[in-house]
Amino acid sequence: MSKSIVFMYAGQGSQYFGMGQALFEQEPVFREWMLRLDQVATTMIGESVLDKLYNANQKQSVPFDRTLFSHPAIYMIEISMTQLMLSYGIYPDYVLGESMGEFAAATAAGMIRWQDGLEMVVTQAKTLDTYCAAGGMLAILDHISIYADSSLLHEHSEIAAQLSDTHFVVTGNKEEIQMIQTFLHQQHIGRELLPVSHAFHSGLIDSAAASFKRYLSQKNFMSGNITLVSGIDGKPLQELPLDYLWQVIRQPIALQKSFATLEHIGPAVYMDLGPSGGMANMAKRCLAAQSKSEIKTVMTRFRQEGTNWERLKQERDVHTRSTLNHKTMDKGVCTSSYKSNHKEARPMKAYVFPGQGSQKRGMGEGLFDEYPDMTALADSILGYSIKELCVQDPNNLLGQTQYTQPALYVVNALHYLKAIAADGPPNIVAGHSLGEYNALCAAGAFDFETGLRLVQRRGVLMSQASGGGMAAVIGLDEDKLRQALEDHGLDQIDIANYNNLTQIVISGPQEDILQAQQVCEAAGARLVIPLQVSGAFHSRMMTAAYNSFNAFLNEFSFGNLTIPVVSNVTARPYEQHQLKQHLANQITHSVRWTDTIRYLMGLGIEEYLEIGPGNVLTKLIASIRKEATPLLVQNDIPALVQPEQSRAVQETIGMTLGDPRFKRDYGLQYAYMIGAMYKGIASEQMVVRAGKAGMLGVFGAGGLSLDRVEAAIRTIQQQLSGGESYGINLLHDPEHPEKEEQLVDLYLQYGVKIVEASAYMGVNAALVRYRARGLSRHPDGSVHIGNRLIAKVSRPEVATSFLSAAPERIISKLLLAGSITSESAELLREVPMADDISVEADSGGHTDHRSPYTLLPAMIRLRDDCMKRYGYSKRIRIGAAGGIGTPEAALAAYIMGADYFVTGSINQCTVEANTSESVKELLQQADIQDMDYAPAGDMFELGAKVQVLKKGGFFSARANKLYELYRNFDSIEQIDERTRDMIEEKFFQKTFEEVYAEVRAYKSEAELEKAERDSKYKMALIFKWYFAMTNLAAIQGDPAQRVNYQIHCGPALGAFNQWVRGTHLEHWQQRHVDEIGRKLCDETAELLRRQVLQYAT
Repeated sequence: MSKSIVFMYAGQGSQYFGMGQALFEQEPVFREWMLRLDQVATTMIGESVLDKLYNANQKQSVPFDRTLFSHPAIYMIEISMTQLMLSYGIYPDYVLGESMGEFAAATAAGMIRWQDGLEMVVTQAKTLDTYCAAGGMLAILDHISIYADSSLLHEHSEIAAQLSDTHFVVTGNKEEIQMIQTFLHQQHIGRELLPVSHAFHSGLIDSAAASFKRYLSQKNFMSGNITLVSGIDGKPLQELPLDYLWQVIRQPIALQKSFATLEHIGPAVYMDLGPSGGMANMAKRCLAAQSKSEIKTVMTRFRQEGTNWERLKQERDVHTRSTLNHKTMDKGVCTSSYKSNHKEARPMKAYVFPGQGSQKRGMGEGLFDEYPDMTALADSILGYSIKELCVQDPNNLLGQTQYTQPALYVVNALHYLKAIAADGPPNIVAGHSLGEYNALCAAGAFDFETGLRLVQRRGVLMSQASGGGMAAVIGLDEDKLRQALEDHGLDQIDIANYNNLTQIVISGPQEDILQAQQVCEAAGARLVIPLQVSGAFHSRMMTAAYNSFNAFLNEFSFGNLTIPVVSNVTARPYEQHQLKQHLANQITHSVRWTDTIRYLMGLGIEEYLEIGPGNVLTKLIASIRKEATPLLVQNDIPALVQPEQSRAVQETIGMTLGDPRFKRDYGLQYAYMIGAMYKGIASEQMVVRAGKAGMLGVFGAGGLSLDRVEAAIRTIQQQLSGGESYGINLLHDPEHPEKEEQLVDLYLQYGVKIVEASAYMGVNAALVRYRARGLSRHPDGSVHIGNRLIAKVSRPEVATSFLSAAPERIISKLLLAGSITSESAELLREVPMADDISVEADSGGHTDHRSPYTLLPAMIRLRDDCMKRYGYSKRIRIGAAGGIGTPEAALAAYIMGADYFVTGSINQCTVEANTSESVKELLQQADIQDMDYAPAGDMFELGAKVQVLKKGGFFSARANKLYELYRNFDSIEQIDERTRDMIEEKFFQKTFEEVYAEVRAYKSEAELEKAERDSKYKMALIFKWYFAMTNLAAIQGDPAQRVNYQIHCGPALGAFNQWVRGTHLEHWQQRHVDEIGRKLCDETAELLRRQVLQYAT
């Protein structure tokens, strides 16, 4: 019978400075996981664990005993070691841990996610530091009987572990452990003081029990895919008991029972994945002399891991089988749904396909004869000999884009056939620019012939571009490069390729590229190399090619992907519906090669095969893996189809925040609201995702047609069929009040029960009618409110109108018109117009620039006054909105008395936001100082302001210039010729006459008649066209209008970006509104808890 494989994990006492350093330097998988884990740990602790662990000035002999760092360091080492074993095909049948080593064991068994395991050990360390006094542990090498015989031992310590009859560990108060150590020294008894800061496995840590158990009760545990043998009672476990991960550091260690359980099952290979080899030593003491089991170790305190690991790799053929189906370890750290099921597993591999620039005369030689059918097919499609072009190139055509691209596509495809025959299929694929077509072909999106036709047309269209240039900038990182270009006004230059951290290709007008060469060299670039290309590829100058190719793509249908393909545009895997969109966008967007490889590193990809001529990508990948950190991703391997499914809401500490009645009234788990954003940016997907997470999301109906809003309501109601809450926005439109009435009719028709009213200066008939239709009287005489109103306000006088009953004049008017009943009129007089008031401080979009520290307390007092004045039976809740993007900001709102809080800007930079990827890229880079105020297009004549993103564009400056002209002139004709030319050429890219012709197409006759009579009103209509155009350009991601994007945003997003930097939420592709909301609420609650503890003494 073959031997089982047991992975063993050590706990506190096994750590030392420099542990695992040889593996960190020599093994990419180990290093990538250590970096990945350290990124997360740094966000939790505030400092890098690796900086402590591998500090060159730190002697190994110094005890590594600060729990806050040693706890996560041990876990990081053991998880990275597990991943290294798996990458070489060594899988466990059982896992065993001692003390905190059980966290790593539970992770490997699939009972907890690695992110949760790391958070648990950090939280445990913080809890122990908060609640427990210093303690110590002492290993004693003598017969266990001395513990009972010595009153000093049994009165001043507890037994933490009995490892054999002559090896046990005691734990206790620090001073008492020191006293015992002195006594043993005097008795010449072997002993070793363990590098720990607390008395683990003793009653001295009981003061931390309640807090940590409460924390554990909020976590999600899964059924294991691998049996975990308990280190405290030796029982095999498939699920963790409720407080098991507290008991592992509280109860005595009983490894003798654990090894007895495993030996009873049969012979095993025990593999110590801990830092010091201590588990291997315990196994040697516990196993019977006649045992047929083997014991392996990698790391020791004597820095032998390099040698030991090489030896184990040579033996791995003996150990690369397992009785388990290795796919079942998906939930832990161990493997993925794309990992091979072959008995001899290999590291996951990616095939990468090169693009333009890799071509050379002679490429593909031998392959054309090996694959004659495909070669003949290529000849017939292209109309010339592909073999002659690639091998001989007699007419020097290979360097011309229209020939280069098809040639490379064919050669890459033939190399791929050769590669899968030799090495088998890949786990994931990617391509650099043109090479992405080979990646998609390999994944089944289209066949070889279709791909060649696409590439042929792409090459022709791109070759027709003129007037542009490109240059490779070497030795300058992105931030410095962007700053240098911005400082010199080179705003027409785009980044074409992110090839590695310090090799970036720029693209733009030829004269600007020439100027940029001097600018970049002056800024510190080692080298700037102009590229011999016909156009400014991957820039806004390719818009014409983009438009033509986008139309051409619509002639084709694509198949389902069978292998994940990482997109150049997003550096994330394609989803099926994105194929045509991303292929078109690729022409005008950056090739994000650095982040593509970082993403693959984050997945644990170890083997990268360049499939095509040359080794350009191989060199770039080597540089990226050496210098960059992996991108953190939510799942180890991307899923091709990710349906939105209802999932149970797990209880978290964030659910304790806020007004309980608010949560109960709206059926929420969190006192958290995602506010509406104009033109459906707060999308159906955003609302559905929030609702399923127990949060309140509001669909952004402002600026949309009735049909579009109706379709959104239907979608939301279909997907939130389980009674989850949602809201729809009602935006005040003073120019078209009939639109509000139509929306109210629609909301009443579909039974919309929650409306967020915004931009109102007071209560109007539409709001009162909506409110009235939901009112009825309970048998006890109280009023039932069926249609709830949440008013978003920033001015006290507006708040007063919502805190009051409906105005009598409006009630009378509606009664007279028959729009409400007399009973409804009576009920309206007994309740306020709003159930809740969201107090909006300085925010993205429309803003009065109010400080939350002034506004929120004033509104709370106003609410209290109105409650007393009108004698309402039910409390009106006050929420905080505007400026909230971090736990500290949310905590400040709660401290000032908020009952709930609302976020806006931070949700615009998420997967669910219905705006363009170009906008999300700009928002992701924003900092708090990158905002500006500009005129509001819908209230242009009044001088109202909106807060917008300033960085990366000229919208705010241009919009303010238009308003300045509007104030100073009474007609278009009064504007001087030079200014007019600037606006027409730079701002509008159209003449005033062309703009007004477009305005005439959508304005009413009455408005146009007024414009002909009033020249200033006509000027306003022309200028307001710019605001509509820039808003639409941003939402659609029009590359030609990138500098004109109008992006409403507040500084809260900049603060949020700072907060999540270095975490998996750093990149917008990983940001989901429910996860952001949960993280904000949880960390705010934890921050509040710490503040209470700090000031309670």
